[in-house]
Amino acid sequence: MKSFPGWEQLDISSVTPLEIEKSWIATRSRIHRRERWRLWQRFVVAASLLTIILSPLAAWLWVSRHQASVPDLCQVSTHRGEVREVILPDGTKAVLNAESMLVFPESFVSERSVFLSGEASFDVTSDESHPFYVNTSDVTVKVHGTRFDLKAYYDDPIVEATLYRGVITAYPSGQEERSVTLNPNQCFSYFKTGGAITTASVNALESIAWENGNLCFRSSSVRDVIKTLERRYDVSIVLTSTKYDSTAITASFIHGETLDDLLGAICMIVPGMRFGRSGNTIILE
Repeated sequence: MKSFPGWEQLDISSVTPLEIEKSWIATRSRIHRRERWRLWQRFVVAASLLTIILSPLAAWLWVSRHQASVPDLCQVSTHRGEVREVILPDGTKAVLNAESMLVFPESFVSERSVFLSGEASFDVTSDESHPFYVNTSDVTVKVHGTRFDLKAYYDDPIVEATLYRGVITAYPSGQEERSVTLNPNQCFSYFKTGGAITTASVNALESIAWENGNLCFRSSSVRDVIKTLERRYDVSIVLTSTKYDSTAITASFIHGETLDDLLGAICMIVPGMRFGRSGNTIILE
């Protein structure tokens, strides 16, 4: 956890949260395209500098709209293969999945607001007089006291909020008139392209299974499964064929399976698929 004093003196009047997140995304994308995690060390100074400077500024934009005085900000992020628990100033517990970032004030004043890029589960401390907001570039979730999962990776086409306990309201950022109220075991999905919203009944335990090292897929595309495995196991996976693009995978891995176990099971589920290794790169064909 790290605070960033002095950011309030910077001129950020022309900066939008989306522009800031795109700057942060661009740095990490350059690393990811090289498909070798060791190159991260060469970029860590530049990436950290952008994250330290720009991420708190993004958070300032939404914090300052609601609070008379703006406290220092804190930022927590995770790498591939890492899960991290964070206790927020009001006692709320947040668990960050791999390749995620959470920005929040050092102390909450009139409103409890945080900014998320990636995925996190939240167990929010109840305070009826001070609602809790989780902001992403595309979706806002409003709660009082509840537990839910929010998946909002920059390179995923869908943002998903899944409720485990309590009640939440989710809506596209800046469009509260389109808000949807969820009950336990419901999932809110926002499609970035087109802006459509859907809700569905789900098993919420599957959405937070990753906290305990488990993985659950429900009608997930092969490419979405690949993204999840890359984040979870810190590997690069190359899919050499487009013939699996319409294949959906539903499976649960809750018994401590290794990556090879998972890949073997997936190849059994998907007829004709095979996998091989080349260092830290996995080839699916």
